[in-house]
Amino acid sequence: MTKSKKQLRELQAVREAEKAHTAQLNTCNDAYTRGAFSYLRFLVHILAAAQFTYGIYYYLVKVHFPKHVNEEDELKTRWGGKFKYLTFLDVIIQAIYHSVALANDIFGSNVVSTESKSVLRRTRDYIFATFAFPIAHNVCISFWVIYLYERELIFPEALDAIFPSWLNHMVHTNVALLAIMDMFTCFRQYPSRIAGVTGNVSFMLLYIIWVHIVRYFSGHWVYPLLEVLPWALRYLMLLGLVGFSLACYFVGEVVNNIVWSPELKLLKQKKIKQG
Repeated sequence: MTKSKKQLRELQAVREAEKAHTAQLNTCNDAYTRGAFSYLRFLVHILAAAQFTYGIYYYLVKVHFPKHVNEEDELKTRWGGKFKYLTFLDVIIQAIYHSVALANDIFGSNVVSTESKSVLRRTRDYIFATFAFPIAHNVCISFWVIYLYERELIFPEALDAIFPSWLNHMVHTNVALLAIMDMFTCFRQYPSRIAGVTGNVSFMLLYIIWVHIVRYFSGHWVYPLLEVLPWALRYLMLLGLVGFSLACYFVGEVVNNIVWSPELKLLKQKKIKQG
Protein backbone atom coordinates (compact mmCIF):
# COMPACT_ATOMS: atom_id res chain seq x y z
CA MET A 1 0.00 0.00 0.00
CA THR A 2 1.31 3.42 -0.96
CA LYS A 3 2.17 5.65 1.98
CA SER A 4 0.24 8.88 2.37
CA LYS A 5 1.95 12.25 2.13
CA LYS A 6 1.50 12.70 5.88
CA GLN A 7 3.24 9.41 6.62
CA LEU A 8 6.06 10.29 4.25
CA ARG A 9 6.51 13.65 5.97
CA GLU A 10 6.59 11.97 9.40
CA LEU A 11 9.12 9.41 8.17
CA GLN A 12 11.26 12.17 6.70
CA ALA A 13 11.08 14.10 9.99
CA VAL A 14 12.25 11.03 11.92
CA ARG A 15 15.17 10.51 9.55
CA GLU A 16 16.17 14.17 9.78
CA ALA A 17 16.02 14.01 13.60
CA GLU A 18 18.23 10.92 13.59
CA LYS A 19 20.71 12.66 11.30
CA ALA A 20 20.71 15.70 13.57
CA HIS A 21 21.41 13.57 16.65
CA THR A 22 24.16 11.71 14.80
CA ALA A 23 25.71 15.00 13.71
CA GLN A 24 25.61 16.31 17.29
CA LEU A 25 27.25 13.14 18.59
CA ASN A 26 29.93 13.41 15.91
CA THR A 27 30.56 17.00 16.95
CA CYS A 28 30.91 15.93 20.60
CA ASN A 29 33.29 13.14 19.65
CA ASP A 30 35.42 15.42 17.48
CA ALA A 31 35.95 17.69 20.49
CA TYR A 32 36.23 14.89 23.04
CA THR A 33 38.37 12.25 21.34
CA ARG A 34 40.81 14.44 19.43
CA GLY A 35 43.22 17.28 20.06
CA ALA A 36 44.05 18.90 23.40
CA PHE A 37 41.18 17.27 25.30
CA SER A 38 42.35 13.74 24.48
CA TYR A 39 45.94 14.61 25.41
CA LEU A 40 44.79 16.04 28.74
CA ARG A 41 42.81 12.88 29.53
CA PHE A 42 45.79 10.69 28.61
CA LEU A 43 48.12 12.86 30.71
CA VAL A 44 45.86 12.59 33.78
CA HIS A 45 45.73 8.80 33.49
CA ILE A 46 49.44 8.21 32.87
CA LEU A 47 50.57 10.58 35.63
CA ALA A 48 48.05 9.15 38.11
CA ALA A 49 48.90 5.53 37.28
CA ALA A 50 52.64 6.22 37.64
CA GLN A 51 52.20 8.27 40.81
CA PHE A 52 50.04 5.78 42.68
CA THR A 53 52.06 2.78 41.54
CA TYR A 54 55.22 4.43 42.88
CA GLY A 55 53.34 5.41 46.05
CA ILE A 56 52.43 1.76 46.66
CA TYR A 57 56.06 0.73 46.17
CA TYR A 58 57.38 3.45 48.48
CA TYR A 59 54.72 2.75 51.10
CA LEU A 60 55.54 -0.97 51.13
CA VAL A 61 59.32 -0.88 50.76
CA LYS A 62 60.57 2.44 52.11
CA VAL A 63 58.21 3.27 54.98
CA HIS A 64 59.22 1.45 58.15
CA PHE A 65 57.61 2.04 61.53
CA PRO A 66 60.26 1.85 64.28
CA LYS A 67 59.38 0.67 67.76
CA HIS A 68 59.76 4.07 69.37
CA VAL A 69 56.74 5.34 67.41
CA ASN A 70 54.45 3.30 69.61
CA GLU A 71 54.78 1.44 72.88
CA GLU A 72 53.55 -1.81 71.34
CA ASP A 73 55.33 -3.94 68.74
CA GLU A 74 56.52 -2.36 65.52
CA LEU A 75 53.43 -1.30 63.58
CA LYS A 76 54.40 -3.00 60.35
CA THR A 77 54.58 -6.41 62.09
CA ARG A 78 51.05 -6.25 63.45
CA TRP A 79 48.49 -8.57 61.96
CA GLY A 80 47.39 -7.35 58.52
CA GLY A 81 50.41 -5.16 57.89
CA LYS A 82 49.82 -2.04 55.83
CA PHE A 83 46.88 -3.70 54.07
CA LYS A 84 44.72 -3.01 57.12
CA TYR A 85 44.60 0.73 56.35
CA LEU A 86 41.81 2.01 54.13
CA THR A 87 44.25 4.65 52.88
CA PHE A 88 46.58 2.00 51.48
CA LEU A 89 43.74 -0.03 49.97
CA ASP A 90 42.46 3.16 48.34
CA VAL A 91 45.85 3.87 46.72
CA ILE A 92 45.77 0.35 45.26
CA ILE A 93 42.28 1.03 43.90
CA GLN A 94 43.45 4.32 42.36
CA ALA A 95 46.45 2.64 40.72
CA ILE A 96 44.23 -0.10 39.28
CA TYR A 97 41.62 2.36 38.03
CA HIS A 98 44.03 4.73 36.28
CA SER A 99 45.93 1.79 34.78
CA VAL A 100 42.68 0.40 33.35
CA ALA A 101 41.72 3.88 32.11
CA LEU A 102 45.14 4.30 30.50
CA ALA A 103 44.81 0.89 28.83
CA ASN A 104 41.44 1.98 27.45
CA ASP A 105 42.98 5.21 26.14
CA ILE A 106 45.61 3.19 24.27
CA PHE A 107 43.80 0.04 23.22
CA GLY A 108 40.11 0.88 23.62
CA SER A 109 37.77 3.68 22.66
CA ASN A 110 36.43 6.78 24.39
CA VAL A 111 33.80 7.50 21.75
CA VAL A 112 30.41 8.72 22.99
CA SER A 113 28.06 6.22 21.40
CA THR A 114 24.91 4.17 21.97
CA GLU A 115 26.71 1.04 20.80
CA SER A 116 27.74 -1.63 23.29
CA LYS A 117 30.92 -0.75 25.17
CA SER A 118 33.94 -3.02 25.43
CA VAL A 119 34.63 -4.99 28.59
CA LEU A 120 37.64 -2.75 29.23
CA ARG A 121 35.57 0.41 29.09
CA ARG A 122 32.71 -1.01 31.18
CA THR A 123 35.28 -2.12 33.77
CA ARG A 124 36.84 1.35 33.80
CA ASP A 125 33.48 3.04 34.34
CA TYR A 126 32.40 0.62 37.07
CA ILE A 127 35.64 0.86 39.06
CA PHE A 128 35.56 4.65 38.97
CA ALA A 129 31.90 5.04 39.89
CA THR A 130 31.75 2.33 42.57
CA PHE A 131 35.19 2.48 44.17
CA ALA A 132 37.72 5.03 42.91
CA PHE A 133 35.69 8.25 43.25
CA PRO A 134 33.69 7.60 46.45
CA ILE A 135 36.44 5.88 48.43
CA ALA A 136 39.02 8.53 47.46
CA HIS A 137 36.76 11.28 48.80
CA ASN A 138 35.83 9.22 51.84
CA VAL A 139 39.51 8.81 52.71
CA CYS A 140 40.46 12.41 51.90
CA ILE A 141 37.66 14.16 53.76
CA SER A 142 37.61 11.79 56.76
CA PHE A 143 41.38 12.00 57.21
CA TRP A 144 41.71 15.77 57.01
CA VAL A 145 38.69 16.47 59.19
CA ILE A 146 40.06 14.26 61.99
CA TYR A 147 43.60 15.51 61.37
CA LEU A 148 42.58 19.15 61.78
CA TYR A 149 40.53 18.32 64.87
CA GLU A 150 43.17 16.19 66.65
CA ARG A 151 45.90 14.69 64.50
CA GLU A 152 47.11 12.27 67.21
CA LEU A 153 43.88 10.33 66.74
CA ILE A 154 44.71 9.43 63.15
CA PHE A 155 48.27 10.47 62.22
CA PRO A 156 50.53 10.95 65.28
CA GLU A 157 53.18 13.65 64.98
CA ALA A 158 55.91 11.04 65.48
CA LEU A 159 55.07 9.66 62.01
CA ASP A 160 56.30 12.85 60.32
CA ALA A 161 59.87 11.59 60.59
CA ILE A 162 59.20 8.37 58.69
CA PHE A 163 56.16 9.18 56.52
CA PRO A 164 57.18 12.01 54.16
CA SER A 165 54.83 14.91 53.57
CA TRP A 166 54.64 14.28 49.82
CA LEU A 167 53.49 10.69 50.43
CA ASN A 168 50.94 11.88 52.98
CA HIS A 169 49.43 14.25 50.40
CA MET A 170 49.61 11.64 47.67
CA VAL A 171 47.55 9.11 49.63
CA HIS A 172 45.22 11.55 51.40
CA THR A 173 44.85 14.50 48.99
CA ASN A 174 45.87 13.60 45.44
CA VAL A 175 43.52 10.61 45.37
CA ALA A 176 40.55 12.99 45.49
CA LEU A 177 42.03 15.73 43.30
CA LEU A 178 42.90 13.32 40.49
CA ALA A 179 39.48 11.68 40.74
CA ILE A 180 37.92 15.11 40.22
CA MET A 181 40.22 15.83 37.26
CA ASP A 182 39.26 12.48 35.78
CA MET A 183 35.58 13.28 36.27
CA PHE A 184 35.95 16.37 34.07
CA THR A 185 38.14 14.83 31.36
CA CYS A 186 36.77 11.30 30.97
CA PHE A 187 33.20 10.65 29.79
CA ARG A 188 31.49 7.72 31.41
CA GLN A 189 28.07 6.24 31.95
CA TYR A 190 27.44 5.21 35.54
CA PRO A 191 26.38 1.61 36.15
CA SER A 192 22.85 0.79 37.23
CA ARG A 193 22.05 2.23 40.66
CA ILE A 194 21.69 -1.21 42.26
CA ALA A 195 25.01 -2.44 40.82
CA GLY A 196 26.92 0.65 41.92
CA VAL A 197 25.41 0.90 45.40
CA THR A 198 25.78 -2.84 46.04
CA GLY A 199 29.46 -2.77 45.06
CA ASN A 200 30.24 0.31 47.13
CA VAL A 201 28.45 -0.82 50.29
CA SER A 202 29.83 -4.36 49.99
CA PHE A 203 33.38 -3.06 49.83
CA MET A 204 32.95 -0.90 52.92
CA LEU A 205 31.25 -3.67 54.90
CA LEU A 206 34.02 -6.10 53.97
CA TYR A 207 36.56 -3.53 55.12
CA ILE A 208 34.82 -3.18 58.49
CA ILE A 209 34.85 -6.98 58.86
CA TRP A 210 38.56 -6.89 57.99
CA VAL A 211 39.14 -4.25 60.69
CA HIS A 212 37.55 -6.58 63.25
CA ILE A 213 39.63 -9.53 62.06
CA VAL A 214 42.77 -7.43 62.54
CA ARG A 215 41.51 -6.39 65.99
CA TYR A 216 40.88 -10.01 66.96
CA PHE A 217 44.31 -11.32 65.96
CA SER A 218 46.46 -8.29 66.86
CA GLY A 219 44.64 -7.02 69.93
CA HIS A 220 44.65 -3.47 68.55
CA TRP A 221 42.26 -1.39 66.50
CA VAL A 222 43.60 -0.14 63.17
CA TYR A 223 43.24 3.53 64.09
CA PRO A 224 43.98 5.17 67.48
CA LEU A 225 40.58 6.88 67.34
CA LEU A 226 38.83 3.50 67.59
CA GLU A 227 40.80 2.73 70.74
CA VAL A 228 39.54 5.77 72.65
CA LEU A 229 35.89 5.75 71.56
CA PRO A 230 33.29 3.91 73.67
CA TRP A 231 31.79 0.95 71.84
CA ALA A 232 28.54 2.73 70.93
CA LEU A 233 30.35 5.68 69.31
CA ARG A 234 32.84 3.29 67.70
CA TYR A 235 30.14 1.43 65.81
CA LEU A 236 28.30 4.63 65.04
CA MET A 237 31.51 5.87 63.45
CA LEU A 238 31.96 2.68 61.43
CA LEU A 239 28.35 2.86 60.28
CA GLY A 240 28.91 6.50 59.38
CA LEU A 241 31.94 5.45 57.32
CA VAL A 242 29.69 3.25 55.19
CA GLY A 243 27.04 5.96 54.92
CA PHE A 244 29.58 8.61 53.97
CA SER A 245 31.06 6.38 51.27
CA LEU A 246 27.56 5.87 49.86
CA ALA A 247 26.94 9.62 49.97
CA CYS A 248 30.17 10.16 48.02
CA TYR A 249 28.90 7.66 45.44
CA PHE A 250 25.71 9.64 44.91
CA VAL A 251 27.63 12.93 44.76
CA GLY A 252 29.84 11.43 42.06
CA GLU A 253 26.83 10.25 40.08
CA VAL A 254 25.14 13.66 40.28
CA VAL A 255 28.31 15.56 39.33
CA ASN A 256 28.98 13.19 36.43
CA ASN A 257 25.43 13.69 35.12
CA ILE A 258 25.84 17.47 35.35
CA VAL A 259 29.29 17.62 33.74
CA TRP A 260 28.34 15.31 30.89
CA SER A 261 24.66 16.26 30.61
CA PRO A 262 24.81 17.26 26.90
CA GLU A 263 26.39 13.95 25.88
CA LEU A 264 24.13 11.87 28.11
CA LYS A 265 21.07 13.70 26.82
CA LEU A 266 22.08 13.02 23.21
CA LEU A 267 22.60 9.33 23.96
CA LYS A 268 19.20 9.11 25.65
CA GLN A 269 17.47 10.80 22.72
CA LYS A 270 19.19 8.55 20.19
CA LYS A 271 18.21 5.42 22.13
CA ILE A 272 14.58 6.62 22.16
CA LYS A 273 14.73 7.21 18.40
CA GLN A 274 16.17 3.76 17.85
CA GLY A 275 13.23 2.30 19.73
